[in-house]
Amino acid sequence: MKLKVFACSTLADEIQKILPPNIALELLPYALHREPQKLQNELQQRIDADTEHDTLLFGYGLCSYGVVNLHSERHTLVIPRVHDCISILMGSRQIYDIEFQKSPGSIYLSKGWIDQGAEPLAEFKRYAETFGDENAQWMIDTQYSNYKRVVFIDTEVGNSEELANYSSEVAKYIKVDYQEQQGSSRLLEKLIQGDWDQEFVVTPPGRMVMQRDFL
Repeated sequence: MKLKVFACSTLADEIQKILPPNIALELLPYALHREPQKLQNELQQRIDADTEHDTLLFGYGLCSYGVVNLHSERHTLVIPRVHDCISILMGSRQIYDIEFQKSPGSIYLSKGWIDQGAEPLAEFKRYAETFGDENAQWMIDTQYSNYKRVVFIDTEVGNSEELANYSSEVAKYIKVDYQEQQGSSRLLEKLIQGDWDQEFVVTPPGRMVMQRDFL
């Protein structure tokens, strides 16, 4: 097999840490996850443009249906059977499901999410530049009113202490509980090593990725 990985930039450090040098990697902008149709279009374009590999691996989950309808006539497509990258960072869908049952209103942070500014404190600063502090604060209060905790997922990339301290500051800023969760590269390792059991959606050439595949 000739393998290539397409992944969200939020997973860059975790993937690069374990990726063998003989497997190609393309990182896509984090912001695409906010617009699933754009994500789907971008992924499909990259699939169609690839002529060097026969198997494409994805550092994505279902991601608000952003991977639904992906297809190829010449590639096998392999996607973790998870809702989004939080399960990937935790190492399994089961672990995420347990955490979700404990507290549905959780903001999960990792090095990648913090680097991308995908959290309330960074968003406040961006909003304030355009709308001013008062309006920016109102936007943050409205956007995050239903959240109850911030969870830092330590995937052992970057400076864990600094990342944890920053995540704690985010929790204080929006006045919610703060917790830490040990991350795991388990699911990414299985993806890259070809251990594609029931935890993965494997779509052969000529077939289409379906929403029901992730149930």
